Amino acid sequence: MSTSTEAATGGARVDEILRAACRVVVEDGAHDLRMATVARQAGVSKALVHYYFSTRQELLRAAFVFAEEERESTLDAELEALPSGAARVERALVRAIDPDPDESPALWNEVWSSLRSDPELRPLVRQRYRGWAERIVRLLTEGKADGSVPAVVDAAEAGWRLAAIADGLESILYLGLFDVERARGLLSSALARELAP
Repeated sequence: MSTSTEAATGGARVDEILRAACRVVVEDGAHDLRMATVARQAGVSKALVHYYFSTRQELLRAAFVFAEEERESTLDAELEALPSGAARVERALVRAIDPDPDESPALWNEVWSSLRSDPELRPLVRQRYRGWAERIVRLLTEGKADGSVPAVVDAAEAGWRLAAIADGLESILYLGLFDVERARGLLSSALARELAP
């Protein structure tokens, strides 16, 4: 087997282990993440999971980053097809509260619950959250440039407010206090207020 084939096979195994870890976190919670359970879900040996990830904390951090990169890649592809900054902002915010079936907000919530017990996880979550809010700011700035967002809108302030609203609505949905339609309606009215001329 060539070195590149071995690397591709190893990469595919790692991806499957990380997908399995994400499923385990969503089903059992971050605190019940076990190497043996992940190995069973991935259809590999526990030794192989330990070969790639020496601790469960390392596996949780890697699974979180993996899930975020997958989500961002999917969102990037969706946003590219939209005609304006305003349309891209709206789609990014809606995806935050009404994700694709393969994406689970439970993963984020479980990772949040582990921040106190894993100090190395906090910077990863901060970086990803900051990136999410800055994406909204960037999309608003693009909207101002293409005329779909009023020139008077302060992209930085509005972007962070909208990111916080979407985050709060996602938490409310996770708790089952609202249904998706109500959350989407509230998000739509918040967006209309922020983009008012």
